[in-house]
Amino acid sequence: MEVDANQTGHYVTSSTREFRARARSARQIVQAALDRAEASQSGINAFACIASSPALACADALDSAQQGAPQRVLDATPVSVKDIINTADMPTQWGSALMQGQTPPADAVAVQRLRQAGAVIIGKTTTSEFAYKLLTDSLANGTTRNPWNREFTPGGSSGGAAASVAAGVTDFALATDAGASTRLPAACCGILGLKPTLGLVPHNQVPDGFGNIVHLGLMTRRAEDLALFLDVLAGPHASDPHSLGLPPPKALQALQVVNEPLLPRHLRIAWRPLAGNLALDPEVEAACRSLLASLEAQGATVETMNEPIANPGVPWRVLQQANWASRWHARLDEIRDRIEPGFAQGIAEGGACTGPELMAAIQKRTEIFRMVQGWFGKFDLIATPSMSAPPVRADHKVDETLTIRGRAVGDLREEWIPYLNLFNLSGHPAINIPCGLSESGLPLGIQFAAPWYADALLIRVAGWTQTHQPWKLLEASS
Repeated sequence: MEVDANQTGHYVTSSTREFRARARSARQIVQAALDRAEASQSGINAFACIASSPALACADALDSAQQGAPQRVLDATPVSVKDIINTADMPTQWGSALMQGQTPPADAVAVQRLRQAGAVIIGKTTTSEFAYKLLTDSLANGTTRNPWNREFTPGGSSGGAAASVAAGVTDFALATDAGASTRLPAACCGILGLKPTLGLVPHNQVPDGFGNIVHLGLMTRRAEDLALFLDVLAGPHASDPHSLGLPPPKALQALQVVNEPLLPRHLRIAWRPLAGNLALDPEVEAACRSLLASLEAQGATVETMNEPIANPGVPWRVLQQANWASRWHARLDEIRDRIEPGFAQGIAEGGACTGPELMAAIQKRTEIFRMVQGWFGKFDLIATPSMSAPPVRADHKVDETLTIRGRAVGDLREEWIPYLNLFNLSGHPAINIPCGLSESGLPLGIQFAAPWYADALLIRVAGWTQTHQPWKLLEASS
């Protein structure tokens, strides 16, 4: 699938623009990104692998072919890929000692599309072991830290991806989102993080293509880059049944619409401050409500949804632990001393799950989809906090209770990010948009969810916010 400039409009990244104008060679552009990645490692530790040799070889090939070659939309643009997404020319190690040194035989479909668009992959970003938790630390790679304040987590499990984009190492990071893993790190690090509609970006690595809850995630600092990224990656592929027959999102075209406001007139927004959790930090709520008030000033209507719902983290945990168990439970005694105790516990709990319990979680997922779909009968967007409290400390434990304003509120997943699990189970597209800084100077985020295949609407909201209520970027990356 070759991707040329005519397919995605006229916008290109600054790297591609420089390459086309011959202001810098592809090697110079890529080497600068590699240098930024290396320089950031001692502070934030965002990369499991910095792939200098294959990245520079790719850059040299772009330079050699530049004369007379067709222009592609990401030519010479450095990108990163999360270390659970397959890359044929560098290891994919899943943040685990079990997978060290393993290089897959072929690229994932999304990686193929990045390369076909001219992008250069500079390395693999860190993740928690098998992406199992909301923090990014592992026995294999150590602790990844938030570039805003290294004492705090960048979130997980795609923490390396978010930290590297926030620090300006690359403009794009390809990640995953099975239950928060793109939107939470994006919120913790003050960038955009999109979980597209299920199947819009095909995922050929998931073992269950039909019951899948794992989405590929897109991270950028700018709405234009996010739109371009989605246009490059979206499109049907035979490996993913949810992708078949889908039209292109035309996200960049929607963002560049002429003689029409980015925000549709009379936009109807539902604000849901809780999603089965017990508490919401007042400063998080204030930041979210401030952005919603700005949207109301532009003609949107905002209505609060207070009716309680069951915490979606409960069925999500059953589905995800059963997934882990299907791969590892038979070998648990053999591998237990080589994996994290929390991951081992999740595998064990998944292995103990009965058929009726698993089917109840599957059916609960359908119930959640129908509930959320019903909300869109009245509203265009659902708004929630991206997280109920600011980023936790980098040394927070996976089984440590979440504390809000000095009060212990409960399980980290169920109390911090149930808003995000909700839309993994329903499959609806959802985005984190930065909406301010906490009292201690850490990023805060608001999540917007839209009907299936309305991904471009979410990016338009991000584009409007970027113009009218711009989020702060790290000074080092400005």
